[in-house]
Amino acid sequence: MAEEQRIPTLTELTLSAHSDLKVDPKGALKVAANQHMINLKVSEVGMAVSSFPVFISRASEKSDWTLSAINSFEIGSNLFIEDDAWTGTHLPIGMQTYPFFLMRSPADTKNFTIGIDEQSNAFSKEEGEALFEDGKASIRLSQATAQLELEVKHDVHTYKFAKKIEELGLIRAIDLQVQYHNGRVNTLKGLNTIDELALHELETEKFEELRKESYLLPLFSMLTSIYQFNNLIKLHNLKSPESTIAQVKLEVPKEEGAEA
Repeated sequence: MAEEQRIPTLTELTLSAHSDLKVDPKGALKVAANQHMINLKVSEVGMAVSSFPVFISRASEKSDWTLSAINSFEIGSNLFIEDDAWTGTHLPIGMQTYPFFLMRSPADTKNFTIGIDEQSNAFSKEEGEALFEDGKASIRLSQATAQLELEVKHDVHTYKFAKKIEELGLIRAIDLQVQYHNGRVNTLKGLNTIDELALHELETEKFEELRKESYLLPLFSMLTSIYQFNNLIKLHNLKSPESTIAQVKLEVPKEEGAEA
């Protein structure tokens, strides 16, 4: 399951309040370095599978489903960061826009504006890239703003995608069992993948619905993304020769209280 993160308290970013604020250009990398899973939008799944296995998870039964890239077998680490640089083929949208977020406008709750977490270590008044230059948004801020404006559409698309595949019974719970050469076994729980059998057994009408909504590409991409575990194992073993991985198994979760 994706590690729990502190929910930031967002403040609207304005020239009057933040004219002297600067952002750490390495801020996203510093945060991602401690995340073994990074959230994705459904629109980027097709690109993300070039680097990562992609799964589905949620914090609780009442939470929304989240699409996530698995970056490491160890919680609190990321195999795709080396020497303060991102080594993956695809850079998740969330990392591209960090540390900026969309929030409801305090002046008009029907509209969105750019929000920041003022307590984030990504911001400083002494060092980093300026957010505003000569009274205008900097290139960095302008680019992030443009991406965030598209995010509203991507978030809605992702939400609808997850609701549809849940409705069609295409979500299958699995545990990821990581077996090390030294005998240690680490099991990552709370993951879900696409139920391939259920997908192939869908009625023609329902399968056509998925096609019309452009959901087939992310569905089949997620299914084939499991082969990226081979790449993750190689990366892990190169970085941690003292604790190499022998194999990774996907297993159906055991019922609570069931015998092992």
